[in-house]
Amino acid sequence: MGNYLGIDIGGTNIGFGIVSENGAFLYENSIPTENMKTAEELADYIFEDVKKKGEFIGIGIGAPSVNQNTQCIEFAPNMNWGDVVDLNGIFTKKFNRTVFVINDANAAALGEKFYGEAKEMSNFAVITLGTGVGMGMYINDQLVLGKNGLAGEIGHSIIQREGRECKCGNHGCLETYVAKDGIVNTAKEKLEFSSGSSILNLIPPSDLTPTEIFKAARKEDPVALEVVDSVGKDLAFSISNLMNILDLECVFLTGGISNNGNLLKRKVEKHLKGYLLPNLHDKSQVRISILNQQNSGILGAVAAINSQLKIALT
Repeated sequence: MGNYLGIDIGGTNIGFGIVSENGAFLYENSIPTENMKTAEELADYIFEDVKKKGEFIGIGIGAPSVNQNTQCIEFAPNMNWGDVVDLNGIFTKKFNRTVFVINDANAAALGEKFYGEAKEMSNFAVITLGTGVGMGMYINDQLVLGKNGLAGEIGHSIIQREGRECKCGNHGCLETYVAKDGIVNTAKEKLEFSSGSSILNLIPPSDLTPTEIFKAARKEDPVALEVVDSVGKDLAFSISNLMNILDLECVFLTGGISNNGNLLKRKVEKHLKGYLLPNLHDKSQVRISILNQQNSGILGAVAAINSQLKIALT
């Protein structure tokens, strides 16, 4: 049994840690993504940080917009490291270890399968909610990658034609309504037409965050409740399409936005019933990932490199 270095590259933060094969964290750290101007700079930073923290036999990296076939980040809307970034090559050269790069949402799905509540499930999806929105899917007990290794971009499925402009270049993407900036934008729109009595009016627009909005909703603030209900409705709409088409056992929610737990789950479930086929009402469920209290992205990246090294040895 060996240890692994797991790296979770997000639009806001980059988490990394040395993790044992059974999922125990031996070391963990994080850094704001904006502090790293290039992937090479990130590799140098992590190398210096972990070199005296413990040995590891391989490196798993979860990142947005990864092409599974090329192991590169390709045209990530929320990253500024260039159009195509060869993460595998950069980290292999720096660390001289086996490296496996995987889409961050696929990593989350692997983490759920290896270490979470999906161990006995054959058909499920994990939706990551943070700076962006991603998805990893297990269908018939296999991780779905697609022809080009790009499957699962639910954040860029259209929920409103001619809706908000998205960083991907399209309009009306789910991400523009239920990711970090999308939730804040919805709140700002609703505050424009409110009476000014909302708790959210006391927060400078530049300081408004999903955390503050959900906090206000728990205090029964009417504007915040409208925003959270809108997020739940849009998310339920997209989840219902998945469940109706793929007959999933469960959809797990993970990432920073899902830290709002039961409130978010209740809103999604409230609207989901109206969109689901009647014969699926009691057969499909939404859960907040139990791995969210740890760094599920790091665990997923570790699960990815663990499984790859095992395949290589067979």
